[in-house]
Amino acid sequence: MQKARVKTSDMALHILETIAFSEDPMSQTQIAEAMGIVKSAAHKHLFTLEESGWVARDPISGRYGLGPKAWLVGQRATHIADLAASADSLMRNTRSETGLAVTMSTVNKRMLNVIAALHGTHAIEIGVRQGSQLSLHSSAQGQVMLAWSEPTLLEDICAGEMKALTPHTITDPAALRARIEETRARGYGLAPEETLLGVNVIAAPVFDHAGRLIATVAMVGSIQYLTTPPSEDHIRAITTLGQAISQTRGYRGPMPGA
Repeated sequence: MQKARVKTSDMALHILETIAFSEDPMSQTQIAEAMGIVKSAAHKHLFTLEESGWVARDPISGRYGLGPKAWLVGQRATHIADLAASADSLMRNTRSETGLAVTMSTVNKRMLNVIAALHGTHAIEIGVRQGSQLSLHSSAQGQVMLAWSEPTLLEDICAGEMKALTPHTITDPAALRARIEETRARGYGLAPEETLLGVNVIAAPVFDHAGRLIATVAMVGSIQYLTTPPSEDHIRAITTLGQAISQTRGYRGPMPGA
């Protein structure tokens, strides 16, 4: 059964993420509005984060940015930076071949976080922002994670609330289980218009040397360019990318669906 999250911790982490991925330092008012809380509540969280070094407040502008603790902790995550760096040229090649946005997300227990994102080359830009956290039931990347993670994770998702982000989002547990079986069998995930109307995503797994799922790679585009069902060229592009990145991590086994 899914464990309850601690609301105060959850809010503090949400504030930290919002500041981290903002293009500019943020004011207390902006942070409160982004969180949907009153300024006094935002002040309490920001005071704690500032005192512990996670955020820093500019004494002149009064705006908040990341603090020294965030930088120090980030330096410890060298394996994530290494994974993104090793995949960069391969992802760029796929983007050049298809014209579609290409993303990579790491997997960690119940979370799926975008660590690299390349915009597509089509006239209408569609992509996923680096730092985004994706839902597992409604995204192709999440369904890949459910397909090659411990079975208990899928059962936890099915037992909880599956929010409908669009009319096409899977919200029925039986339907999600069937989709995950399909994903395992074919070797890639597909979630047409399940997160955002007009947008399709196709994703593939990335394995480490021991055959463990460590990441997903995905191509994102409008339904005009990334159709349902996807073209053989697009299927080949994403599965080849997943295999190529897996090989940089020492994986030598067969890819699913091959």
